[in-house]
Amino acid sequence: MYYYDAHCHYSYLKKKYENFIIAAVSMDYSTSIETLSLKSPDILAGIGIHPWKVHEENLNKVLELVRKADFIGEVGLDYRYAKADKSIQLKYFEAFAEEASNQKKLINVHALDAWEDAFNILQKHNVKRAIFHWYTGPENLLKEIEGAGYFITVNPSVTFQKKHQNIVIKSPLDIILTESDGGYEYKGRLLEPVHIVEAIKEISKLKGTSEEEVNKIVERNFKKAFG
Repeated sequence: MYYYDAHCHYSYLKKKYENFIIAAVSMDYSTSIETLSLKSPDILAGIGIHPWKVHEENLNKVLELVRKADFIGEVGLDYRYAKADKSIQLKYFEAFAEEASNQKKLINVHALDAWEDAFNILQKHNVKRAIFHWYTGPENLLKEIEGAGYFITVNPSVTFQKKHQNIVIKSPLDIILTESDGGYEYKGRLLEPVHIVEAIKEISKLKGTSEEEVNKIVERNFKKAFG
């Protein structure tokens, strides 16, 4: 059985994970180049500039890499932690959204405290495929996300993070993907794809269905999202 990791900083890990299909995201130009070099049948490569990095990075250099990538990400907005002005974040995210639309690529979105703004930008640019990574946003936006054909990712933090658990309870399984955010250290723990097994167990418990059924639906959603 395969597991599916829709958002992983694989260039930080560089380990072989048996029976995992991984969507590897990038933070900036250098990690975008590295991620592209790691492409394989089990590793999808995403390029992008994280909202924490937009004030340090050349937008055009990264946009030139889109054609080589399987998807765009990690890109987006962060109104809580990013040092860059909102105007710069919006400029970069708008550019990536436009490119995703033009090249018909999936876009993997970070949108902490900016969920609605990010959704509206995707709609403005007629983006057809998008993922809202580690979604803890407003519950009332879930219907719009579903209606647009977008997805949310559920992280291993769902085992203890109440906001994340509530999102799972409120969301249909048809919009849920699993992710590790691997390579990121959260609350003293280095996240890795293998921790997705924990997330699936918790989703199964919250949704009242089997782990096998959850993973089957996640697999279907992953293939639909990434094409």
